[in-house]
Amino acid sequence: MEVKRRKDVAQIKKDIARNTKELFAQKGYGATSMEDICTINNRSKGSIYYHFKSKEELFMYLIKLNNEDWMNEWLEKESRYKTTVEKLYGLADHYVDDLANPLNHAINEFVSGQVVSKEMMDDMLSLIRIPYATYERIVSEGIRDGELKQESPHDMMHIINGLFNGLSTLYYEKDLDEIRRLYHIGITSLLAGIQQR
Repeated sequence: MEVKRRKDVAQIKKDIARNTKELFAQKGYGATSMEDICTINNRSKGSIYYHFKSKEELFMYLIKLNNEDWMNEWLEKESRYKTTVEKLYGLADHYVDDLANPLNHAINEFVSGQVVSKEMMDDMLSLIRIPYATYERIVSEGIRDGELKQESPHDMMHIINGLFNGLSTLYYEKDLDEIRRLYHIGITSLLAGIQQR
């Protein structure tokens, strides 16, 4: 009985977060009130606060779910690619595809507009780092398979992450096709330095 209850509570948390996602995407983090959250979930404040101590905690949980979804979607796509080179271009495309995620604006607002505790900063950093292991694994496989030079996979992970995050700021200046083209140029430039010839 207790196991089922825990599952129910976990599912309710996910349902609340997913129901609220569109609200945050439309209104932004700051303009979304607890009343809005209660209304969209058809729940009382007490019910929401039972599952989340604050709007901030709810939003952090939503970011976690969003990042897990991003990773799961990538893992489904990854099997389509045979080589490390194909995977790196595929990752770039996956990253660009996610730039249009309507929640991203609210996430940027939240990250730049909050005075956060060290604990929350650590939580945010752990969420940001979710893709790191995937980048590092793909580079390691490329080295193992002789596609890439013997570079530090850990260093290459940071470079790939920097490339992807840095180019993402173009979302406010250019259309997605142009951004995708630039991501591909970035991967091509990176591969010029690390690909085995």
